[in-house]
Parts: sequence; C-alpha cells; structure tokens
Amino acid sequence: MTALFVFSLFSALVDVFASERLQHVDPGSVAAVAFTLTGAFFCLLTAVRLRPARLLAVVRTHAADLVVLNITTAVTWLTLLYALKLLEPAVTNVVSIAIGPAFTVLLQALWWKRDRVLPGEILSAAGILLTLAGLVWASLDGRSGVGDRAALAMTLGLCAAVVSGAGGAANVVFSARLGAAGVDVPTVMGLRFGLVAAVGWTLASFSGAEQLGRALVPGAVVAVIGVSIPAYLVQIGVRRVTPMTASMICALAPAMTLLLQLADSRLTFSVPSTLGIAVITVFIAIGLLARRGAPPAAVAQESRIHAVSDR
Repeated sequence: MTALFVFSLFSALVDVFASERLQHVDPGSVAAVAFTLTGAFFCLLTAVRLRPARLLAVVRTHAADLVVLNITTAVTWLTLLYALKLLEPAVTNVVSIAIGPAFTVLLQALWWKRDRVLPGEILSAAGILLTLAGLVWASLDGRSGVGDRAALAMTLGLCAAVVSGAGGAANVVFSARLGAAGVDVPTVMGLRFGLVAAVGWTLASFSGAEQLGRALVPGAVVAVIGVSIPAYLVQIGVRRVTPMTASMICALAPAMTLLLQLADSRLTFSVPSTLGIAVITVFIAIGLLARRGAPPAAVAQESRIHAVSDR
C-alpha cells in the first residue's frame, strides 16, 4: 500500500507541473517525448532480463490483456494531458483519478472475479460520483481555480478527464490480471507504452519541430516523475491489494494536488474545489475502511491473490 500512497504524491506533482507547462507546449509533443523515453528504458531493462524467446512467449500468452493495456494507457495519458491544458489541475486530477473507483466497481465485476466488491466500497464509489457531479457543475459555472473560461473548452476538458479516469481504472484491473498471471513488473512496463508513444509522435508531426523542441524538457520530466516511477509503483501496488483498494488509494492524489497547485500563480483558491475534494477524500476513507473491516473469508481470498502475484 505504501507504493500506492507514494504514487498519489507523484501524480499530484506531475499534474501541477504539466498543467503549467502545457499552457505553452503541445500535449502530443510532450507525450511523444515522455513515452518514448519511458518505453525505451523499460524495454531495455526487459531485454537485459529476459531472453527473446521468453519475451515472445509472454506476448503470445497474454496478447489480449497487453493489447487492452496499451489502448487504455494511450487513452488515459493523452486525454489527461489535454485535460490539464484546459482545467484546474486539482479538478483534472479529482475527475480523472477519483472517478476510478466507480469504474473499477464495474470492471472488477466483469474482468476480476477473484474479489467481490464490498457494500462499503459501492457506497464510497457512489458518493464520489455524486460529489464529482457537483465539481463538474462548479467548473462549468466558472467557480474552479482557473476561473471563468469558454464553456466549450471547459466541457472538452471535463470530458477528457472522465475518459482518462475510465482508462485509468481499466489500467488497474488489467495490470492486476497480468500480475496475477505471473508477468513481472518490468516486463509489463516494457510492453505497455508502445501505442501511446506512436500516437504521440503522430500528433507531434502536426505541431512542427519548434513545439517538439519545447517539449523535450517537460517530456523528460513527465517521463520520470509522471510515468516511470508512478506506473512502476502502481504495478507493484496492485500485486498486494485488490484492484478496488488500489483505485481508492490512488484517488487520494487530488487532495495533494490542491495543496501543490497553490504555488501556481495562474490559479486562484477555489472553495468549491476544496470542499469537493475534502468530501471525496472522506468517501475514499469509507471505501478503504470497508476493505480493512472485511470478514476473514475476504481477507483470506485477498491473501491468495498475493501468493499468486508474488510468484
């Protein structure tokens, strides 16, 4: 669980940093640089550890999950970068991450049969969704930290954040599936960023060399503190808790983002954003306590997952 808490901190850091930088840099160019660097690093690490025949066997055996993980990774990150360009970082973070538990309730029921979702977790997810609806209204009404912006820009930003949250929830579930199947963390990391890097370069080709040059430093920073370290932490974390618990812990990031974004002079303090994030944090605590207070049978079931994941 510690790995997931540290992930939340890194998530907050990169959202505040990227939001400020993306006002001047094309998101597609940042994605091209960030995910090429990240993918190259983990591919190299995987190549050193695994023989080509073994790597090919992993790809063949888990092709479907790896394809879905590539798609959801691309969707999650590309929509997040565009949302950060349009919205207050804390609102982007809370919509894209806190909405995850609600999606995870559905996805866990469909693709993760090892755990049942507890009533307290369902209550928590429902409360988060209702609070998010209030935050969306406040943002569209000009009450967020970015103030009054064009309705179209705010709507596009919010839609992008919601799609990013859905993709992020799928990432957690399919990462957990691969971990439970015995695929180690560096291998998953080396195989999940190919599509998002390719799409990033496609988008960058429409922006020109100047934008790409501006994206080199921000892209490198995002690659380290926004992608490599946090994704590695999540990959470790989902091996030790259920997908629902992982999603709940990751949803703590908005509260950290709200504090960190106070250093950004573009943004003003927003009472609705602060109240909304506080309420969401309470619902997250309810979800975590529900799992902690689960009956012994549920805990034993989770322990069996640990044994499979750690093998």
